[in-house]
Amino acid sequence: MTNRIRRGLALLGLGLLVACAGIGPSHAAPLLEIVVAGADRTVTLDRADLAALPRTTVVTATPWTAGETRFEGVLLRDLLGELGLPAGDVVARALNDYEATIPAADIAGYDVLVADRLDGEAMSIREKGPLWIIYPLDAHPELAGPDTEAKMVWQLFRLTVQ
Repeated sequence: MTNRIRRGLALLGLGLLVACAGIGPSHAAPLLEIVVAGADRTVTLDRADLAALPRTTVVTATPWTAGETRFEGVLLRDLLGELGLPAGDVVARALNDYEATIPAADIAGYDVLVADRLDGEAMSIREKGPLWIIYPLDAHPELAGPDTEAKMVWQLFRLTVQ
């Protein structure tokens, strides 16, 4: 089977998965790709798809922003739950191929956000967007430090559910 046929079948399966997940079909450019490792399943979401999911705001300082910043988006646990995806570690991948693993314990225990808005505005690639993994650093002092900072992937485009 050629790669083109495989991709076509994957897109057909994606359409069925997205329809079953309650997220309407979209003709906009994909913003986020979610891959389920070992299951040959992929879901792509655009801005409208993300906007239709339950929204959350996290206000926190980060090493890369000045003072407290307001981030809006979808909690990672809510995103996985809405799509009916299995709980587990998630590998976040940036446009520059940087990867970090977000442990399942973090996803369940903290409000880990897939942010698409910074101080009310959609984030551009130049502003670390279009998506940025945000941990609520101010609310949980135990998260402070390089280990958590390394998991705050900006320019996010893919999540791989382990």
